[in-house]
Amino acid sequence: MSLVLRPFLIGVVALAAAFPATRAATAAPVLSVDKTVGKVSGWSIGISRSTDGCLAAATYEDQTTVWMGFNGEKDEAFLAFTNPKWRSIEPDRLYQLMMLTGRGRWKGQFSGIERGADRGLMASGLKKSFVLDIARAGGIEVLFDRKSIAQLSLSGSSDAISAMIDCQKAIVEAKAETAPPRNKANPDAGVTPRRDGGSSGTGFFVSEAGHVLTNNHVINGCTEINIAKFGLPSLRARLVATDVQNDLAVLSTGFENPVVPALSLKPRVGESVYAYGFPLPDLLAASGNFTVGNITAAAGLGDDTRMLQISTPVQPGNSGGPLIDQYGAVVGVIASKLNAMTVAKANNDIPQNVNFAIKSTIALNFLDSNGIVTGSGTKNPTPLDPATVAEQAKAYTVHVTCR
Repeated sequence: MSLVLRPFLIGVVALAAAFPATRAATAAPVLSVDKTVGKVSGWSIGISRSTDGCLAAATYEDQTTVWMGFNGEKDEAFLAFTNPKWRSIEPDRLYQLMMLTGRGRWKGQFSGIERGADRGLMASGLKKSFVLDIARAGGIEVLFDRKSIAQLSLSGSSDAISAMIDCQKAIVEAKAETAPPRNKANPDAGVTPRRDGGSSGTGFFVSEAGHVLTNNHVINGCTEINIAKFGLPSLRARLVATDVQNDLAVLSTGFENPVVPALSLKPRVGESVYAYGFPLPDLLAASGNFTVGNITAAAGLGDDTRMLQISTPVQPGNSGGPLIDQYGAVVGVIASKLNAMTVAKANNDIPQNVNFAIKSTIALNFLDSNGIVTGSGTKNPTPLDPATVAEQAKAYTVHVTCR
């Protein structure tokens, strides 16, 4: 990512001299990143508790960082620039700047901020449409006193904004107090009854500390939970947290430094996706099953935006397993399949391959809210063949049993 900076420090000194006594009317949001949830086109996407929203940041060769984000409580956006070299900027002072994009010009007040060793300038209370315009423009020029002090190439910012919007939607949806809409064609839960009287499902590692993510309905009511990788002895697992509304649960296990997959924030309708899990273990292969399909819709039953609809075949026991894209990253958590018998009775037709997965953004928000530090798996830059995806999935997917 390239950045051309004209004498920015000189401009900052001039700004400080021009506004020696001006103070910001309201404090700017704190630029805190409490959770990094992914990277898109060179931009890091994160969650900030201080703004109750998501943000995107990109750092350039000269140590300048550009920040764009949402203030969730006020439904506003902000834009900021920071650099450890900009020591002449005074926190809380106001600086009048002009910004030029390919779509027009904008003149407004930036507040001086301090972030650790960095100093910077931030404009808050912006309309979200303004940030979107900047992203679409692909670059901005910053002027003070009619002189250009910075020219920024924002390559990839449009994709970053899209990921940030998805992240923000996930936060809003996770906080919703209302229960999901009921439908006569309720999905099947997808837990496999076992011959020993228990039940089983699937899970996968999400942290290097050995945490496993699965569905809440897989472990609901269990007095004993065990996990096992094929060919290894099973280990007792401890329930850490659950989210009944979003059907998620996280377990603590005895596995140390397990393989952890990357998590993707941008699933696309039509792309190939794969499921790996342990369906019907008393009937099918105990080593795990791998199936292939596509994302068929960006929402579930009743336009439930927490879910993805997929054609990837799943069976009872797949619940809690990873839904994986062709780059080897997890885009969702397998949750359920449409109740074919209920639909057949209502419509005289049997639905085929209508299954559902919880979006990874919902899962990430759940893990973050419970203090789980997710692993640093890397998404492959080019598509992988299905056999390679299956081999990778086998390394981080586990069989979850419940008594």
